[in-house]
Amino acid sequence: MDINELKNNWNSMSIPPDYHAGVTDDILSRVERGRVTTLRDRLGNISRMLSQICCVGVLLMIPYLHESPTLGILAIAFFIFMGVMHFRAYRRVSRLAFSEMTVREAILTVANIDRDRIRLRAIGMALALPLAIYMCFTFSEVFGDYYLYGCIAGAVVGLGIGLFINRRAVNIIREMRAQLNPEQ
Repeated sequence: MDINELKNNWNSMSIPPDYHAGVTDDILSRVERGRVTTLRDRLGNISRMLSQICCVGVLLMIPYLHESPTLGILAIAFFIFMGVMHFRAYRRVSRLAFSEMTVREAILTVANIDRDRIRLRAIGMALALPLAIYMCFTFSEVFGDYYLYGCIAGAVVGLGIGLFINRRAVNIIREMRAQLNPEQ
């Protein structure tokens, strides 16, 4: 086949009637703007966001050091510990390079990330529950009953947010596993 035949074949090709260029244009524009994120990036962003929330928690507890130093120190220590652990998880996820790993290594790495996430969640709940109870009773004792109601409402809202974030992380890890091992 020579070049003239290729030109003729190319010119004789027809575009199917159901082809919509607008759909691919939207996808291409999102890729060009950098608005397409990988599962790895989305999972890393969850850990980064949680570490930033812990930093805000430290800043929010500083004013309470004057009223209840024990509560302030315990809460600040909790937020620092959890912030460091979430930042460590973020760094670990952001350094993943699936293209440089075998499929077996990638599956094991995703399993390790999931295991560490479950451990961190368990440690966080084990430390946060007594701290939240102590915080509610201390605030109600120092500031009045309305603070107790606010603490309980905050705990319920925080639990809902935590469950939503956990569901997102579980779905991302499940999708990573499905992409790495399509037989399951």
